[in-house]
Amino acid sequence: MNFSEIIKLCRVHQWVKNGFIFLPAFFAQALNTDNAITLFFGFLCFSFLASSVYIFNDIIDAPDDRLHNEKKDRPIAAGKVSVTTAYGISALLLATSLAGAFMIGKLFLIACVIYLIQNLLYSTWLKKFALIDITIISLGFLIRLFAGGVIADVPISNWMYIMAFLLAMLLALGKRRDDLLILKNEGTEVRKAVRGYSLEFVNIISVMLSAITVVAYIMYTLSPEVIARVGNSHVYVTSLFVFLGVLRYLQLALVYENTGSPTLILLKDNPTRLIVLAWLLTFGYLLYF
Repeated sequence: MNFSEIIKLCRVHQWVKNGFIFLPAFFAQALNTDNAITLFFGFLCFSFLASSVYIFNDIIDAPDDRLHNEKKDRPIAAGKVSVTTAYGISALLLATSLAGAFMIGKLFLIACVIYLIQNLLYSTWLKKFALIDITIISLGFLIRLFAGGVIADVPISNWMYIMAFLLAMLLALGKRRDDLLILKNEGTEVRKAVRGYSLEFVNIISVMLSAITVVAYIMYTLSPEVIARVGNSHVYVTSLFVFLGVLRYLQLALVYENTGSPTLILLKDNPTRLIVLAWLLTFGYLLYF
């Protein structure tokens, strides 16, 4: 076992999801040098915790992962990392994460424990049930937001929770769509929950969620609370990038049938990266300049 296998085992590329921890401070115009170090420390704690959960999930899913075209190459499924070693790494990451969370503060530690319990239930039981599975995944993003708000000591608007939940649901549906395509093309059922979905159902719900997400974002940018805080009535301009981002995701899903890993889309799809960068720069300019 080499270092690259440990990186794959920990799914370090998935740590980008934990960037949600920075959003409350960013939107509250509180992202500064005073809390940047603590936020980064919290990001690492949550990332270690997530990796610990990923490893535990991979141990349980190893038999099913061996039937999946891409997941069969995961270290445990491929036999490159033993189950005993995986448990040891998972336990080390978990202990490090919770110790760090304890140092940051009680509420952050509680958020981490809730995330841990939720994902253990997901890995061992809840992922078998359609709709419940994507709901649990989406709630994980709300916990990330809460954790970031606790660290930065800033309030989180209801709009932010709503948008994060809707976006996470949309991305989770993309993964289920990928599972359905594998079932359709290869006859392999990679997870039990897939029985509660169909391509038509997923397509309809994805379009519905996309529309609601865009509308919710526009209403957020036009809300008196945001305009007063930013001191600028032109925040709605950033809606353009959200609209383009959602359209690009639907194009990847419905035209190119490539939504198996939303994280890799963000990291590797150039149009998506440009849209997200433009959104960040525009919103950042309105907030901080």
